[in-house]
Amino acid sequence: MNDNYKVIIWGFGQVGRSALQIINARRSLQLVGVYDVNPDKVGRDAGEVFGLPHAGVTVSDNEEEVLAIDADIVLYYPSTKWDEGKLPSPTSVGGNVDDIVKFLEHGKNCSSTLPVYFSEKNAPEYFKRIDEAGKKNGTTYVQQGIFPGLFTPYFSSITTMFSRKIDTAIVYGGEDDSVNSAPWIAVFGYGKDPKEISPQRLAVVNNIMFTYYGPTVIEMAERAGLEYDEYCCEEETIISNEEIKTPYAHVLPGTVGAHRFIMCTKKDGKEVTGFHFIHKASAEILKELPLEKYIEIKGEPDVTIRLENIIPDEDPFLTSAAPSVNLIPSIVDAEGGFKNALDIPMGYLPR
Repeated sequence: MNDNYKVIIWGFGQVGRSALQIINARRSLQLVGVYDVNPDKVGRDAGEVFGLPHAGVTVSDNEEEVLAIDADIVLYYPSTKWDEGKLPSPTSVGGNVDDIVKFLEHGKNCSSTLPVYFSEKNAPEYFKRIDEAGKKNGTTYVQQGIFPGLFTPYFSSITTMFSRKIDTAIVYGGEDDSVNSAPWIAVFGYGKDPKEISPQRLAVVNNIMFTYYGPTVIEMAERAGLEYDEYCCEEETIISNEEIKTPYAHVLPGTVGAHRFIMCTKKDGKEVTGFHFIHKASAEILKELPLEKYIEIKGEPDVTIRLENIIPDEDPFLTSAAPSVNLIPSIVDAEGGFKNALDIPMGYLPR
């Protein structure tokens, strides 16, 4: 493990903010560049942007200038660049793939929280482009956030190792969106009359979840050696029976309060692996929909692992940032190419 890793943050939103705090706390990590296009951030010290200690690095919107900086890795946290004219899918993030290839070709490893992962199954053309660029330049791309990432499929795949026989492997989770400032939360339509939400809007919502969360269940099935013949995503819009006002929504009885998503693989119509996830306008409503987070393996033996506080209210983006930052030594040491987080040794966290 090196004594010093030079890091660029590309996309300086809330995940970037949490990443900066982790970098500040690790003596082996050095922030050397920050890229963002928000004019309110450009030209300012990175720490100052979020009221953190002075970082000594100025936020820049000049791509070539930032790419020219000597760095070991780019932490890639931008908005998803959906292909124009296509519904969100694992094969409609071409702009993000272009960026990843560009980093690798500039001699920089890359870790991201975006839905560019397990692409050998989900998006073979993307996988080939990234893998070839990495191998040619001796650089590595790894996706690792929380979901997709550490909670699923990483923890859930490892959990299957407890069992002699596996019938089903299902991950349950949820998010309190009253503390989620990500702009894409608006697509859920919290507080709207369900009649106001068009089928087209619901299709976009469904496809975003399908793109981000769904392919994790394919990786779980593949790694556990479970057979499946179907991959699907189901959505249920849930109406609130009470009023709640949050920083991001005003929900009244009879309006949209939550969405339940079930992403799964099936064999002969029966669920094999799944990710059951609830997005809720606030944890204070719809108490019959708990936001518990656990992994449940049915087989020999049955195994259940529960995780508490993996999305802390005081910093809900921390556990999106931490897995990618903490994996930096392993990514830098890995062979070049496209690697899934489970394909590289988890060595030592940066000191």
